[in-house]
Amino acid sequence: MFALFVMVAPLVVGGFLIMLIARYAPNVNREPGAGNAAEHDDRPEITSEEFRDLIEEFVAARGLRVVFSSMGTGGVVELTLRDERPLTGGRFLLQASPVLDGAVEAVDVLGFAEGVRADMGALKGIMMAVAGFTDEARTAVTATPAPVELVDGEQLLVLVRNELGAERAEELAAYRGFGARVRPSGSEKASAEDDGEP
Repeated sequence: MFALFVMVAPLVVGGFLIMLIARYAPNVNREPGAGNAAEHDDRPEITSEEFRDLIEEFVAARGLRVVFSSMGTGGVVELTLRDERPLTGGRFLLQASPVLDGAVEAVDVLGFAEGVRADMGALKGIMMAVAGFTDEARTAVTATPAPVELVDGEQLLVLVRNELGAERAEELAAYRGFGARVRPSGSEKASAEDDGEP
């Protein structure tokens, strides 16, 4: 009888402590990775149509031909691309999302990688997300069953600057998620004020 008490007593005390902690412990909000979003960024979000046009313009500048194109919920663009160059060319899958609700999680990256692996002719997958990726997603991509490259909003802005020029990159930087907001420096402000004077 004493042995039964010794076995059951810790379980009862442990259960009581768990209920006590669950009842009186404060709630802690867990937030996913912050991605690229600034706390007080008043820039507008890019529209789905503008984002699709940007992606298609970018892949055309890279010399890739669009074999298949679709746009899903939230403006997520999915493209099957073909690089026509001999020896180095092939088929690529691209998924690009303008959604800024939160950084892309590891499960989404792994799901995309599985789709790339299932497409036997695809050489590589490219996943673009303006909101960025969680640390877990960036770690998970190294163990994916297919080669997948992750591109966040800031990296996409750099790629656009390199392929489409500085002017197009400046237009893109006017939208939230594409790098930090650029504010004019003191000398630029002074010159702007000088230009406004009669």
